[in-house]
Amino acid sequence: MRSKPLSKKLFLVFGAACALCLLMSGSAISQQGTWTDEISNSITLYKSLYPASNFDPYDAQLTRVEEALNKGDKKGVRTEMRKWFKMLRKRAHGIDGIAADELLNVAVMVTPLQQYNISVPR
Repeated sequence: MRSKPLSKKLFLVFGAACALCLLMSGSAISQQGTWTDEISNSITLYKSLYPASNFDPYDAQLTRVEEALNKGDKKGVRTEMRKWFKMLRKRAHGIDGIAADELLNVAVMVTPLQQYNISVPR
């Protein structure tokens, strides 16, 4: 039964490679948009890959992050983004575990964590 863990690892590696490709192509996006746009694009991708998962609460939470960002409210960005990370860690709202891990990886890579003093929950 070693094939299941191996296939899961291969799938995670494939997902990480896809996320890296998204980030590499995201440099052009980031000139026109924001880091929240890159996360939103990743949510859209994972919606298509995991149609049984409920990503709507993640979109709604990211909208709250964007609203705080647009207001220049650093504390609000920090608070709302922490909530978003916690949702992913808990796999809240029935999200697929692999999708949650991949979204977390993308978000950690594109979010200016130090600028907003955002800690990622373990």
